Amino acid sequence: MRSNTFIKMARSRHTWRRQRLERADVATLSDLAADEGLSDRYVSRILRLAWLAPEVLERLVVHREPSTISIYDLCFVASLPWEEQPGRVFD
Repeated sequence: MRSNTFIKMARSRHTWRRQRLERADVATLSDLAADEGLSDRYVSRILRLAWLAPEVLERLVVHREPSTISIYDLCFVASLPWEEQPGRVFD
């Protein structure tokens, strides 16, 4: 996975969650997707990145450590317990 791509996606996730959803600028994920010109599925997957373990985020963003999985798969790893995530992302 390219680090710059992940950073852009993480930034989008943060902006969407904090500025759009929590402030109630949009009511649903469908509204957010429509406003952004994206599919509901894509927006849903990217928002899952909010549940990545702090260790994973630090290694990807700060240390720019390469991941062994795709960004698509990373969205699903986010649903795992934090202690399991680094092993799935970097090993």
